[in-house]
Amino acid sequence: MPEPQDPLRSLFQQAAQAGQARTVAPPVAYITGRAERARRRLVVLAAVVCVLLAGGAATAVTLLPHRPALEVPATSPSPSLSGSPTRTPTSSSTGDPTAPGTGAPTAPTSGQPVRTTPPSAPSTGPRSTSTAPGSATTAP
Repeated sequence: MPEPQDPLRSLFQQAAQAGQARTVAPPVAYITGRAERARRRLVVLAAVVCVLLAGGAATAVTLLPHRPALEVPATSPSPSLSGSPTRTPTSSSTGDPTAPGTGAPTAPTSGQPVRTTPPSAPSTGPRSTSTAPGSATTAP
């Protein structure tokens, strides 16, 4: 069956023939240059994203509150039967007996005195928090 003549269809066919006659492939250098520009834009975009992420992380570290290092809470030594304060043996690389963590007695942080004698032992004299009973030196 022959198709009826449509004026609009014939105009579209003429335009298509004219466009096909005028088309010319762009030069290879133009296509290559376009690809290089696209690649450069992608590299620049990746660099900007990296800089923004690093800047955001640095800002977050600066603005967020700093957490102090976890410290073991200070506790008073438990009373022993001999009445002397107990010391936990620790090793120190500095050799300084007053350095923290070396077993030297420390002042309580809660404001309450440290008990050096057991609660059931009678007190014969003033309490001493620095030396154990019987180990005090006397002047000659």
